[in-house]
Amino acid sequence: MNNFKRALGVGGAVLACVLASATTAHAAPVKGTGKAYYGCTNTVYVWKSAGKVLAYAQQDCKQAKIKIMRPTIALSGNNGKQFVTNGKACTKVNTCRTPTVTLKANKGWTYRASNAGTGSFAQAGAADFWWPTNTVAHASLKG
Repeated sequence: MNNFKRALGVGGAVLACVLASATTAHAAPVKGTGKAYYGCTNTVYVWKSAGKVLAYAQQDCKQAKIKIMRPTIALSGNNGKQFVTNGKACTKVNTCRTPTVTLKANKGWTYRASNAGTGSFAQAGAADFWWPTNTVAHASLKG
C-alpha cells in the first residue's frame, strides 16, 4: 500500500511540473510586416519569454534585383527608456535575418520593435537609395 501511495505522490508531482511548465511556455511571437518594395518585404517578430522581451528582424526578397539585404532590428521599452538595436547584411540570398536582441521585461511597459531594412543593387557607380517609410515593419507587445 505504501508503494502505491508513493507512486501516486510521484505521479502527482510529475503532473504538477508538466502543468506548471505548460503555463510558462513561450508566447507566440507578434509579427509585423512592412509593404513590399522591389520584391522585398521587411518583417519583425517580438515575444516574451522567461522575464525577457526578445525580437529579431527578417528581410525576404523574391527578385534578384536586390544584391545586398540589410535588415535592422530596433527594440525599445517604455518609450525608449530601454533600447537595443542590431543589424546584418547578406549577399546573394533570398532571406536575411538579424541576431535576436533582448530587453528585461517590466510589467506594464509597452515594447516596440521595428525593422527598417533596406537593400542595394550593388552596382558600380550607383548609390544606395532610401526606402519609403511604409516598408518599415512594426510590432508591439505589452510587458
